[in-house]
Amino acid sequence: MVQKPFPSNHDKRRYDTFELLHFDICGPMEENSLGGSKYLLLIVDEASGCMKGFCLRAKSESEDCIKTYIMKVQKQFGKKVKFVRHDGAREFATNSLKDFYEDEGIEQQTTVPVSGLRRP
Repeated sequence: MVQKPFPSNHDKRRYDTFELLHFDICGPMEENSLGGSKYLLLIVDEASGCMKGFCLRAKSESEDCIKTYIMKVQKQFGKKVKFVRHDGAREFATNSLKDFYEDEGIEQQTTVPVSGLRRP
């Protein structure tokens, strides 16, 4: 039996550039990078598809990368990050990040960790 394709999202909300950012971490990698990194933090802008990757030695380093990236986007491009979306992993929902999101007026959205709709 063949699975029907997922419905298209033609009426999906349109976001401005950097209004919604997606976060994900992959790793640990089988081999460390030359700099000793084991993980990759990927930040993707919903509107443009722009991607930024950060090599991490530990997942805990993601917090500073996220804060720095959001502040840089807001200052450099004059854009307001309004939403962040992630799979609910602990490194994306620390108390420090929650406080940062609240101070910046950013809403957190969580997704299902593994979903066929997101991952073909």
